[in-house]
Amino acid sequence: MKFLHSFVCGCCLVFTFPAQADWPQWRGPTRNGITDAKTSLPAQLTEENAPVKVWDSDKIPSDREGGHGSVSIADGKVFLSVVWHSAEPSQTRQIDRDVLANLGYRGTSSIAPEVVEKMETDRMNLSRRLRGSALDEWSKEWVETNIDPKTQLSLGSWIAGRFKQGPAAIPLPVYETLLEVSKEPFANQAELESWTDAQNFDPAVRTKILAAVPDTVKVAEDVVLCLDAETGSEIWRFSEPGTPTGRNSSSTPAIADGQVYAVLSENIYCVDADDGSEIWRAPLEGKKGPASSPLVHEGKVYLQQSRLSAFDTKTGEELWNNDAVSTVNPSPALWKDVVLCNSKNELIGVDAYAGGTLWKVPGGGDGTPVVSGDYVIINSKIEGKNLMAYRMTDEKPIEVWSIDFLARRYGSSPVITDDHVYYLGSSRHLCIDLKTGDIKWEREAQSSLSSPLLADGKLLVYENKGGFASIIEAVPDEYRVLGRAKIGALYCASPAMVGRDLFLRTKEGVSCFRFP
Repeated sequence: MKFLHSFVCGCCLVFTFPAQADWPQWRGPTRNGITDAKTSLPAQLTEENAPVKVWDSDKIPSDREGGHGSVSIADGKVFLSVVWHSAEPSQTRQIDRDVLANLGYRGTSSIAPEVVEKMETDRMNLSRRLRGSALDEWSKEWVETNIDPKTQLSLGSWIAGRFKQGPAAIPLPVYETLLEVSKEPFANQAELESWTDAQNFDPAVRTKILAAVPDTVKVAEDVVLCLDAETGSEIWRFSEPGTPTGRNSSSTPAIADGQVYAVLSENIYCVDADDGSEIWRAPLEGKKGPASSPLVHEGKVYLQQSRLSAFDTKTGEELWNNDAVSTVNPSPALWKDVVLCNSKNELIGVDAYAGGTLWKVPGGGDGTPVVSGDYVIINSKIEGKNLMAYRMTDEKPIEVWSIDFLARRYGSSPVITDDHVYYLGSSRHLCIDLKTGDIKWEREAQSSLSSPLLADGKLLVYENKGGFASIIEAVPDEYRVLGRAKIGALYCASPAMVGRDLFLRTKEGVSCFRFP
């Protein structure tokens, strides 16, 4: 595969990517959600020119069984890395996080103890006459009166659900007891039942717990899949024993110089793009199964794995690491010779060659920094500064503007084009002047975690939990939706596009849609 260097937006940001139209890494050729110039979208999306499904792959698990990683495309092949979970019959029994989730557990640390106590007291003393729409209205009013707006986004519906269950809801102290034993399995069913009997749970609660614990154990394989971009058929599959990591493992592979770099549960792997043969592997020293997607640049693979690590592309040797970077969900980006990392509470600049920390500025979030010239845009969890713009200098970034909005999730990464920032996530669509921070338009929208792409001056974004793809004109003067099409995507993953073909992850696998 032949590669060339491309200078993006007139700055010294350099990426290596295929000369033909490909999508070889997380967020595309230049890691900013912008497609190759040859890619185009219709001027208006109608029934006549809606994308048509070309193929579905064989079944590939997602979410708790396979994560939310997106696909990469290179040389007519589609690549996906998956920590592939399955269940095997077992004598052991475990009350793990999935069991707790199925039993309705949610953490309440964001709610004051006295409010939690009031919630449980009111739940136990609900009038039997309060039911149906009257109960719904009462629950809504209770939440709005007692819970702050930010916590309402994450726990409001859960609280209302507990009121609907009334006295039948599992008491919160029971969850705490279950959490204490969640990390160690019971030897068999008899031991599990003996333990539950010893807790003196209410009989109905005991029945719910025993019914929720499976008679299987989770196992996992680290899998890299290569599919034919025209047919969806499997070309090769790389597979090694892995560790169950649930939905945390949501990394997107990077393809460069004929090699695939895939981050899975216990290792980062480098395999041959033609046949899937292993070239090298390197152990992950941080949290197992990070969601961060690898960045390949001038002989190094950069990865956020509870620290920023730089691996040699030829050998897999860890050349250096930086412990100042402490997160596993965001993916790194580049500005000149600086690796940009959204960390826990900061945006951190790291020397791309030596690995030293160059500077730290406020930031921190799950999104990937987006670069345009000397501007960097990040989303963050900082109160009052959920979208931030920095102007880069040789010393350190200078904050230019920030925008505040309330959302449940801040994971979507923006697109920058023609001196405007398009943020299509966190339940809103925003257009902002890159240099001034002036909001040109803003709309409520059902777009959440997925990051949009830009093709032919138009934005493609998931809506309604991935059920639809909307096309929006990327212009600041007016919010113009050019149509939408039903696609059934996995809403936490992000779309990829090559030519007229839209590639997306679904709950059951990978699909390809083609625009006429």
